[in-house]
Amino acid sequence: MSALRRQWLWPIVLAAATVFGLLAALIGEGGVWRTLSWGALAVPLVTIAVGLARMRRGPLAAAEASSDRHR
Repeated sequence: MSALRRQWLWPIVLAAATVFGLLAALIGEGGVWRTLSWGALAVPLVTIAVGLARMRRGPLAAAEASSDRHR
């Protein structure tokens, strides 16, 4: 995977989840659309929470987690 693709993959995924969640909330009529909207809009918040938790553990733990993903 190229460096450019690796760098932009997750921001694009988060943007797509956010747009889907907003459209599901605006266009959908209750029921499953409401659940999908909440789920899709929660993905960026969960990502932020995980990132903050990794930052609190320190840069060494974040580097180890990053190196584990690239193996």
